[in-house]
Amino acid sequence: MQTDFVSEIASFLLKTNGLQFGVFKLTSGKESPYYIDLRTIASFPRHFRLTIGALRDKIASKIDLEFDSLGSIPTSGLVFGSALAYEIVKPFIYVRKEPKGHGITKMIEGYLKPGGKVLVVDDVATTGISTSYAVDVIRSNGGVVENVLAIVSRLEGAEENLRKKDVNFISLTTIEEIVSVLNNKGLIDENILESVLKYRFESETN
Repeated sequence: MQTDFVSEIASFLLKTNGLQFGVFKLTSGKESPYYIDLRTIASFPRHFRLTIGALRDKIASKIDLEFDSLGSIPTSGLVFGSALAYEIVKPFIYVRKEPKGHGITKMIEGYLKPGGKVLVVDDVATTGISTSYAVDVIRSNGGVVENVLAIVSRLEGAEENLRKKDVNFISLTTIEEIVSVLNNKGLIDENILESVLKYRFESETN
């Protein structure tokens, strides 16, 4: 199932421009030889269902259902997190990027059970900074976070940074797996594959 998911989602992302190759500036200011955006998936029901099903299966095999609620971060993570919560019948919360400018200025939307375990769901994990922020907010509001589940890992430090917070990081796939699949299918050439792998290696060593 996992291999089938990676193969299908990789081809889908390339076809719909959810994955592009070139020179792209990231939020950090660093230049990347590829850009990946999973927000397109929600516009294609079959692939959206495929992704939610893969997340559900990963939870069953790697985490089990011993947690109280799912949590996520705006904006694209919300789409997957809320659909997944519906699928596995779990409460859903999300962490705001900044406090509300009115009312009670809360940082978490939804009901967080005191001492409740929260599985944080994200779409693309890069360095893990935004995910770490969500972990900190949930913990400071009385929640417990032991696991983070992402759809794609860019392999740029998220796992290591979350480990420092005693959080286990799991992803459905990685950019390395995705480009390898695409290369094996003849959908990208060796130059693209090598540029992504080189970038991934340099990110790991810097």
